[in-house]
Amino acid sequence: MVIPDEDPQCTTDDFDDDEDPVGEGIGEEDGEQDDGDEVEDEPVCVDSGRNSGSRKRRPLPAWLLQPFKAKIEESKRRDANRLPPLYAELQTFWFPQKATFFILQKPDVSPPDLYNPQFFLWDPEALCSHIPCPNCQRPLHRHTHISHPRRCVDADSTFWMLGYCYRCRWCINSKSGRNTLTFRSWDPRILQVLPPHLAAEFPVQMSYRTAMSNTLFSWMRSCFQNGMGSKQFCDALRVQHLLSHDKLQLHHGRHGFTPSSPWLRDMYCKFIEQHQHVFNQHMAMLTAEICAIDHSHKITKHIARVDGEQVFTALLMVTNEKGQIRAINFVATKSHSQFELALVCMWESLVRYGHLQPKIFFTAMPVDRQFLENVFASLCEEVVPVEKYAHLEPFDILSAMMYHKMMGTSSLVLTRSGM
Repeated sequence: MVIPDEDPQCTTDDFDDDEDPVGEGIGEEDGEQDDGDEVEDEPVCVDSGRNSGSRKRRPLPAWLLQPFKAKIEESKRRDANRLPPLYAELQTFWFPQKATFFILQKPDVSPPDLYNPQFFLWDPEALCSHIPCPNCQRPLHRHTHISHPRRCVDADSTFWMLGYCYRCRWCINSKSGRNTLTFRSWDPRILQVLPPHLAAEFPVQMSYRTAMSNTLFSWMRSCFQNGMGSKQFCDALRVQHLLSHDKLQLHHGRHGFTPSSPWLRDMYCKFIEQHQHVFNQHMAMLTAEICAIDHSHKITKHIARVDGEQVFTALLMVTNEKGQIRAINFVATKSHSQFELALVCMWESLVRYGHLQPKIFFTAMPVDRQFLENVFASLCEEVVPVEKYAHLEPFDILSAMMYHKMMGTSSLVLTRSGM
Protein backbone atom coordinates (compact mmCIF):
# COMPACT_ATOMS: atom_id res chain seq x y z
CA MET A 1 0.00 0.00 0.00
CA VAL A 2 1.48 3.36 -1.09
CA ILE A 3 0.43 6.43 0.89
CA PRO A 4 0.90 9.70 -1.05
CA ASP A 5 2.65 12.65 0.55
CA GLU A 6 0.45 15.11 2.38
CA ASP A 7 -0.50 18.23 0.43
CA PRO A 8 -0.32 21.22 2.82
CA GLN A 9 -2.39 23.33 0.42
CA CYS A 10 -5.34 20.94 0.27
CA THR A 11 -8.47 21.57 2.32
CA THR A 12 -11.12 18.89 2.68
CA ASP A 13 -14.38 18.58 4.45
CA ASP A 14 -14.15 17.50 8.07
CA PHE A 15 -17.81 16.75 8.70
CA ASP A 16 -19.51 14.83 5.88
CA ASP A 17 -20.26 11.19 6.42
CA ASP A 18 -18.49 8.72 4.19
CA GLU A 19 -20.40 8.09 0.97
CA ASP A 20 -18.67 4.80 0.15
CA PRO A 21 -20.21 1.56 1.40
CA VAL A 22 -18.85 0.23 4.66
CA GLY A 23 -16.59 -2.82 4.38
CA GLU A 24 -16.13 -5.38 7.10
CA GLY A 25 -17.49 -4.65 10.56
CA ILE A 26 -20.30 -2.40 11.66
CA GLY A 27 -19.72 1.32 11.67
CA GLU A 28 -18.62 4.08 9.32
CA GLU A 29 -15.31 4.70 7.58
CA ASP A 30 -13.31 7.82 8.22
CA GLY A 31 -13.45 9.15 4.66
CA GLU A 32 -11.05 11.36 2.82
CA GLN A 33 -7.92 12.93 4.18
CA ASP A 34 -8.36 16.18 6.06
CA ASP A 35 -5.00 17.07 7.53
CA GLY A 36 -4.11 19.86 5.11
CA ASP A 37 -4.00 23.55 5.83
CA GLU A 38 -7.15 25.61 5.61
CA VAL A 39 -6.94 27.98 2.67
CA GLU A 40 -9.78 30.45 2.73
CA ASP A 41 -9.62 31.54 -0.91
CA GLU A 42 -9.28 28.07 -2.42
CA PRO A 43 -12.07 25.61 -3.31
CA VAL A 44 -12.23 22.33 -1.47
CA CYS A 45 -9.83 19.94 -3.23
CA VAL A 46 -10.27 16.21 -3.52
CA ASP A 47 -7.64 13.48 -3.25
CA SER A 48 -6.17 12.61 -6.65
CA GLY A 49 -7.16 8.97 -6.15
CA ARG A 50 -10.84 9.91 -6.19
CA ASN A 51 -12.93 11.86 -8.67
CA SER A 52 -11.04 15.01 -9.58
CA GLY A 53 -12.48 18.46 -9.14
CA SER A 54 -14.08 20.32 -6.28
CA ARG A 55 -17.09 19.25 -4.29
CA LYS A 56 -19.52 21.10 -2.07
CA ARG A 57 -19.63 20.59 1.64
CA ARG A 58 -22.78 19.17 3.06
CA PRO A 59 -24.40 21.82 5.28
CA LEU A 60 -24.53 21.26 9.01
CA PRO A 61 -27.89 20.16 10.42
CA ALA A 62 -29.82 22.86 12.25
CA TRP A 63 -29.53 21.14 15.64
CA LEU A 64 -25.71 21.41 15.34
CA LEU A 65 -25.37 24.61 13.30
CA GLN A 66 -27.29 26.84 15.71
CA PRO A 67 -25.34 25.97 18.89
CA PHE A 68 -22.11 25.97 16.88
CA LYS A 69 -22.71 29.56 15.75
CA ALA A 70 -23.69 30.55 19.28
CA LYS A 71 -20.45 29.16 20.73
CA ILE A 72 -18.40 30.90 18.03
CA GLU A 73 -20.09 34.25 18.69
CA GLU A 74 -19.55 33.81 22.42
CA SER A 75 -15.86 33.08 21.87
CA LYS A 76 -15.36 36.22 19.76
CA ARG A 77 -15.56 38.34 22.90
CA ARG A 78 -12.01 38.64 24.25
CA ASP A 79 -10.65 40.29 27.38
CA ALA A 80 -7.41 42.25 27.77
CA ASN A 81 -5.43 38.99 27.72
CA ARG A 82 -7.07 37.88 24.44
CA LEU A 83 -8.95 35.13 26.27
CA PRO A 84 -12.53 34.11 25.42
CA PRO A 85 -15.04 34.00 28.30
CA LEU A 86 -14.74 30.22 28.49
CA TYR A 87 -11.02 30.47 29.29
CA ALA A 88 -11.06 33.69 31.29
CA GLU A 89 -14.13 33.14 33.47
CA LEU A 90 -14.83 29.41 33.63
CA GLN A 91 -11.18 28.37 33.08
CA THR A 92 -12.10 25.26 31.15
CA PHE A 93 -12.00 24.01 27.57
CA TRP A 94 -15.50 22.49 27.72
CA PHE A 95 -18.62 24.55 27.18
CA PRO A 96 -21.25 24.00 29.89
CA GLN A 97 -23.97 21.57 28.84
CA LYS A 98 -27.56 21.63 30.05
CA ALA A 99 -29.02 18.54 31.62
CA THR A 100 -31.92 16.96 29.73
CA PHE A 101 -34.23 17.53 32.68
CA PHE A 102 -33.95 21.32 32.44
CA ILE A 103 -34.36 21.28 28.67
CA LEU A 104 -37.66 19.44 29.08
CA GLN A 105 -38.95 22.21 31.34
CA LYS A 106 -39.30 24.53 28.35
CA PRO A 107 -42.94 24.94 27.25
CA ASP A 108 -42.07 24.73 23.55
CA VAL A 109 -39.42 22.02 23.62
CA SER A 110 -38.73 20.30 20.29
CA PRO A 111 -36.74 17.16 19.38
CA PRO A 112 -33.74 19.13 18.03
CA ASP A 113 -33.41 20.80 21.44
CA LEU A 114 -32.71 17.42 23.00
CA TYR A 115 -29.71 16.62 20.83
CA ASN A 116 -27.82 19.00 23.11
CA PRO A 117 -24.33 18.56 21.55
CA GLN A 118 -21.26 19.00 23.70
CA PHE A 119 -18.50 21.35 22.49
CA PHE A 120 -14.78 21.64 23.19
CA LEU A 121 -12.94 24.89 22.36
CA TRP A 122 -9.33 24.57 21.19
CA ASP A 123 -7.58 27.92 20.73
CA PRO A 124 -4.03 27.43 22.09
CA GLU A 125 -2.77 30.69 20.57
CA ALA A 126 -4.69 32.57 23.25
CA LEU A 127 -2.98 30.59 26.02
CA CYS A 128 0.68 30.97 25.09
CA SER A 129 2.95 33.83 24.09
CA HIS A 130 3.16 32.80 20.43
CA ILE A 131 3.01 29.79 18.13
CA PRO A 132 5.81 29.55 15.52
CA CYS A 133 4.94 28.88 11.90
CA PRO A 134 5.92 25.30 10.92
CA ASN A 135 7.53 26.71 7.75
CA CYS A 136 9.32 29.93 8.69
CA GLN A 137 9.20 29.80 12.53
CA ARG A 138 7.69 33.29 12.72
CA PRO A 139 4.67 33.89 14.98
CA LEU A 140 1.25 32.85 13.73
CA HIS A 141 -1.81 35.04 14.21
CA ARG A 142 -5.43 34.05 14.71
CA HIS A 143 -7.24 34.47 11.40
CA THR A 144 -10.76 33.12 11.83
CA HIS A 145 -12.65 30.17 13.23
CA ILE A 146 -12.78 26.86 11.36
CA SER A 147 -16.04 26.71 9.44
CA HIS A 148 -16.98 23.20 10.59
CA PRO A 149 -16.63 21.58 14.01
CA ARG A 150 -14.62 18.37 14.23
CA ARG A 151 -16.58 15.28 15.26
CA CYS A 152 -14.92 13.35 18.12
CA VAL A 153 -15.97 9.84 19.19
CA ASP A 154 -16.07 9.02 22.90
CA ALA A 155 -16.88 5.81 24.78
CA ASP A 156 -20.67 6.21 24.59
CA SER A 157 -21.27 9.56 22.90
CA THR A 158 -19.94 12.12 20.43
CA PHE A 159 -18.68 15.62 21.12
CA TRP A 160 -17.61 18.42 18.77
CA MET A 161 -14.39 20.40 18.78
CA LEU A 162 -14.23 24.06 17.75
CA GLY A 163 -10.96 25.35 16.37
CA TYR A 164 -9.31 28.34 14.72
CA CYS A 165 -7.17 29.01 11.68
CA TYR A 166 -3.78 30.59 12.37
CA ARG A 167 -2.34 32.68 9.57
CA CYS A 168 1.31 33.24 8.71
CA ARG A 169 1.81 36.79 7.42
CA TRP A 170 5.09 35.94 5.70
CA CYS A 171 4.57 32.57 3.98
CA ILE A 172 3.21 32.59 0.43
CA ASN A 173 0.47 30.24 -0.67
CA SER A 174 1.84 28.33 -3.65
CA LYS A 175 -1.60 28.15 -5.29
CA SER A 176 -2.89 31.68 -4.80
CA GLY A 177 0.48 33.47 -4.72
CA ARG A 178 -0.68 35.53 -1.75
CA ASN A 179 -0.17 35.52 2.01
CA THR A 180 -3.16 33.27 2.62
CA LEU A 181 -1.45 30.26 4.19
CA THR A 182 -3.21 29.20 7.40
CA PHE A 183 -2.95 26.28 9.81
CA ARG A 184 -5.71 24.72 11.85
CA SER A 185 -5.33 24.84 15.60
CA TRP A 186 -5.43 21.02 15.82
CA ASP A 187 -2.82 20.53 13.10
CA PRO A 188 -0.19 18.01 14.37
CA ARG A 189 2.56 20.51 13.49
CA ILE A 190 0.90 23.06 15.77
CA LEU A 191 0.46 20.57 18.61
CA GLN A 192 4.15 19.62 18.48
CA VAL A 193 5.37 23.16 19.23
CA LEU A 194 2.95 23.87 22.09
CA PRO A 195 4.12 23.79 25.72
CA PRO A 196 3.81 20.20 27.00
CA HIS A 197 1.33 21.08 29.76
CA LEU A 198 -0.91 22.83 27.21
CA ALA A 199 -0.64 20.09 24.58
CA ALA A 200 -1.63 17.58 27.28
CA GLU A 201 -5.07 19.23 27.41
CA PHE A 202 -5.78 18.21 23.80
CA PRO A 203 -8.42 15.50 24.35
CA VAL A 204 -8.34 13.41 21.16
CA GLN A 205 -6.33 11.35 18.70
CA MET A 206 -6.89 12.87 15.27
CA SER A 207 -7.75 10.99 12.09
CA TYR A 208 -8.46 12.27 8.57
CA ARG A 209 -11.93 13.73 9.17
CA THR A 210 -12.92 12.77 12.71
CA ALA A 211 -11.19 12.02 16.00
CA MET A 212 -11.20 9.61 18.93
CA SER A 213 -11.07 10.71 22.57
CA ASN A 214 -7.94 9.84 24.53
CA THR A 215 -10.06 7.94 27.06
CA LEU A 216 -11.57 5.74 24.37
CA PHE A 217 -8.17 5.25 22.72
CA SER A 218 -6.62 4.09 26.02
CA TRP A 219 -9.49 1.65 26.46
CA MET A 220 -8.96 0.37 22.91
CA ARG A 221 -5.23 -0.14 23.54
CA SER A 222 -5.93 -2.24 26.61
CA CYS A 223 -8.44 -4.36 24.69
CA PHE A 224 -6.06 -4.90 21.76
CA GLN A 225 -3.21 -5.84 24.09
CA ASN A 226 -5.37 -8.44 25.81
CA GLY A 227 -6.49 -10.32 22.73
CA MET A 228 -9.54 -8.39 21.51
CA GLY A 229 -9.51 -7.56 17.80
CA SER A 230 -10.73 -4.40 16.13
CA LYS A 231 -13.97 -6.05 14.98
CA GLN A 232 -14.81 -7.23 18.49
CA PHE A 233 -13.94 -3.83 19.92
CA CYS A 234 -16.08 -2.18 17.24
CA ASP A 235 -19.05 -4.29 18.31
CA ALA A 236 -18.44 -3.50 21.99
CA LEU A 237 -18.20 0.23 21.25
CA ARG A 238 -21.37 0.13 19.18
CA VAL A 239 -23.18 -1.57 22.08
CA GLN A 240 -22.13 1.27 24.41
CA HIS A 241 -23.39 3.90 21.96
CA LEU A 242 -26.64 2.02 21.43
CA LEU A 243 -27.04 1.70 25.19
CA SER A 244 -26.67 5.45 25.50
CA HIS A 245 -29.21 5.82 22.70
CA ASP A 246 -31.66 3.52 24.45
CA LYS A 247 -31.44 5.63 27.59
CA LEU A 248 -32.33 8.73 25.58
CA GLN A 249 -34.82 7.04 23.27
CA LEU A 250 -37.78 8.74 24.93
CA HIS A 251 -36.22 12.17 24.54
CA HIS A 252 -34.85 12.36 20.99
CA GLY A 253 -33.83 10.26 18.00
CA ARG A 254 -30.47 8.77 17.21
CA HIS A 255 -27.89 10.83 15.31
CA GLY A 256 -24.56 9.53 16.57
CA PHE A 257 -21.46 8.06 15.01
CA THR A 258 -19.57 4.85 15.78
CA PRO A 259 -16.44 4.15 13.74
CA SER A 260 -15.84 0.94 11.82
CA SER A 261 -13.37 -1.84 12.59
CA PRO A 262 -10.78 -0.72 9.98
CA TRP A 263 -10.93 2.84 11.33
CA LEU A 264 -10.20 1.66 14.88
CA ARG A 265 -7.40 -0.58 13.63
CA ASP A 266 -5.85 2.25 11.61
CA MET A 267 -5.95 4.58 14.63
CA TYR A 268 -4.06 2.00 16.68
CA CYS A 269 -1.52 1.37 13.90
CA LYS A 270 -1.01 5.11 13.50
CA PHE A 271 -0.23 5.45 17.21
CA ILE A 272 2.23 2.53 17.08
CA GLU A 273 4.00 4.02 14.05
CA GLN A 274 4.31 7.41 15.75
CA HIS A 275 5.95 5.81 18.81
CA GLN A 276 7.97 3.19 16.96
CA HIS A 277 11.29 4.80 17.90
CA VAL A 278 10.35 4.64 21.59
CA PHE A 279 9.53 0.93 21.38
CA ASN A 280 12.76 0.21 19.51
CA GLN A 281 14.79 2.16 22.05
CA HIS A 282 13.18 0.31 24.96
CA MET A 283 13.82 -3.05 23.26
CA ALA A 284 17.47 -2.15 22.62
CA MET A 285 18.08 -1.48 26.34
CA LEU A 286 16.90 -4.92 27.55
CA THR A 287 19.25 -7.67 28.73
CA ALA A 288 19.83 -10.91 26.82
CA GLU A 289 21.85 -13.41 28.87
CA ILE A 290 19.59 -16.40 28.18
CA CYS A 291 17.77 -16.23 24.86
CA ALA A 292 15.32 -18.25 22.80
CA ILE A 293 14.96 -17.84 19.05
CA ASP A 294 11.99 -19.06 17.04
CA HIS A 295 9.99 -18.41 13.87
CA SER A 296 6.24 -17.74 13.96
CA HIS A 297 4.07 -18.26 10.87
CA LYS A 298 0.74 -16.96 12.22
CA ILE A 299 0.92 -13.19 11.85
CA THR A 300 2.30 -13.36 8.31
CA LYS A 301 -1.02 -14.83 7.15
CA HIS A 302 -2.63 -11.44 7.84
CA ILE A 303 -0.13 -9.39 5.80
CA ALA A 304 -1.14 -8.22 2.34
CA ARG A 305 0.13 -10.29 -0.57
CA VAL A 306 1.78 -9.07 -3.77
CA ASP A 307 0.43 -10.79 -6.88
CA GLY A 308 -0.95 -13.51 -4.64
CA GLU A 309 2.46 -14.27 -3.11
CA GLN A 310 3.53 -13.73 0.49
CA VAL A 311 6.21 -11.09 0.97
CA PHE A 312 7.13 -12.44 4.40
CA THR A 313 6.76 -16.09 5.39
CA ALA A 314 7.70 -15.87 9.06
CA LEU A 315 8.26 -13.55 12.01
CA LEU A 316 11.56 -14.11 13.82
CA MET A 317 11.52 -13.36 17.54
CA VAL A 318 14.29 -13.49 20.14
CA THR A 319 13.19 -13.42 23.78
CA ASN A 320 15.40 -12.98 26.83
CA GLU A 321 15.46 -14.69 30.22
CA LYS A 322 12.53 -12.52 31.39
CA GLY A 323 10.29 -13.44 28.48
CA GLN A 324 10.71 -9.98 26.92
CA ILE A 325 11.07 -9.57 23.17
CA ARG A 326 14.69 -8.66 22.47
CA ALA A 327 14.60 -8.74 18.66
CA ILE A 328 11.79 -9.07 16.15
CA ASN A 329 12.08 -9.18 12.39
CA PHE A 330 9.96 -10.22 9.41
CA VAL A 331 11.81 -12.66 7.15
CA ALA A 332 11.11 -13.90 3.63
CA THR A 333 12.74 -17.29 4.33
CA LYS A 334 14.37 -19.12 7.23
CA SER A 335 17.79 -18.44 5.76
CA HIS A 336 20.31 -17.08 8.27
CA SER A 337 21.01 -14.12 6.01
CA GLN A 338 17.43 -12.90 6.56
CA PHE A 339 17.97 -12.10 10.25
CA GLU A 340 21.75 -11.87 10.64
CA LEU A 341 21.62 -8.05 10.66
CA ALA A 342 18.98 -8.07 13.42
CA LEU A 343 21.19 -10.23 15.65
CA VAL A 344 24.25 -8.09 14.90
CA CYS A 345 22.29 -4.98 15.96
CA MET A 346 21.25 -6.85 19.10
CA TRP A 347 24.93 -7.60 19.86
CA GLU A 348 25.85 -3.94 19.32
CA SER A 349 23.09 -2.69 21.65
CA LEU A 350 24.27 -5.05 24.40
CA VAL A 351 27.77 -3.58 24.11
CA ARG A 352 26.45 0.00 23.95
CA TYR A 353 24.40 -0.28 27.14
CA GLY A 354 26.88 -2.40 29.10
CA HIS A 355 24.91 -5.65 29.27
CA LEU A 356 26.41 -9.13 29.33
CA GLN A 357 26.52 -11.06 26.09
CA PRO A 358 24.29 -14.15 25.71
CA LYS A 359 25.43 -17.28 27.54
CA ILE A 360 22.74 -19.68 26.35
CA PHE A 361 20.59 -19.77 23.23
CA PHE A 362 17.59 -22.09 22.88
CA THR A 363 16.59 -22.96 19.32
CA ALA A 364 14.49 -25.61 17.62
CA MET A 365 16.97 -25.78 14.73
CA PRO A 366 20.31 -27.48 15.59
CA VAL A 367 21.80 -26.05 12.39
CA ASP A 368 21.60 -22.58 13.99
CA ARG A 369 24.45 -23.44 16.36
CA GLN A 370 27.37 -22.41 14.16
CA PHE A 371 25.54 -19.30 12.98
CA LEU A 372 24.74 -18.14 16.52
CA GLU A 373 28.30 -18.81 17.70
CA ASN A 374 29.63 -16.66 14.85
CA VAL A 375 27.40 -13.74 15.84
CA PHE A 376 27.74 -14.14 19.62
CA ALA A 377 31.27 -15.30 20.46
CA SER A 378 30.25 -15.44 24.13
CA LEU A 379 28.40 -18.69 23.44
CA CYS A 380 31.79 -20.40 22.98
CA GLU A 381 33.44 -19.02 26.12
CA GLU A 382 34.28 -21.60 28.82
CA VAL A 383 32.48 -24.29 26.85
CA VAL A 384 34.17 -27.72 26.58
CA PRO A 385 32.62 -29.94 23.89
CA VAL A 386 31.81 -33.43 25.16
CA GLU A 387 31.58 -36.33 22.78
CA LYS A 388 28.31 -38.16 22.85
CA TYR A 389 28.39 -41.37 24.97
CA ALA A 390 32.06 -40.78 25.84
CA HIS A 391 31.50 -42.34 29.29
CA LEU A 392 30.50 -45.77 27.86
CA GLU A 393 32.81 -48.65 27.03
CA PRO A 394 33.13 -49.52 23.34
CA PHE A 395 30.62 -52.19 22.37
CA ASP A 396 32.10 -55.36 20.82
CA ILE A 397 30.38 -58.54 19.66
CA LEU A 398 32.02 -61.56 21.27
CA SER A 399 33.81 -63.71 18.73
CA ALA A 400 32.52 -66.88 20.39
CA MET A 401 28.91 -65.87 19.96
CA MET A 402 27.16 -67.55 17.09
CA TYR A 403 24.58 -65.65 15.14
CA HIS A 404 22.55 -66.49 12.10
CA LYS A 405 21.12 -64.28 9.43
CA MET A 406 17.39 -64.86 8.99
CA MET A 407 15.68 -64.45 5.66
CA GLY A 408 12.07 -63.55 6.30
CA THR A 409 9.60 -64.46 9.03
CA SER A 410 9.38 -68.11 7.97
CA SER A 411 13.05 -68.69 8.82
CA LEU A 412 12.53 -67.07 12.21
CA VAL A 413 9.59 -69.41 12.97
CA LEU A 414 11.64 -72.49 12.03
CA THR A 415 14.56 -71.39 14.18
CA ARG A 416 12.35 -70.82 17.24
CA SER A 417 10.74 -74.23 16.82
CA GLY A 418 14.17 -75.89 16.79
CA MET A 419 15.21 -74.31 20.09
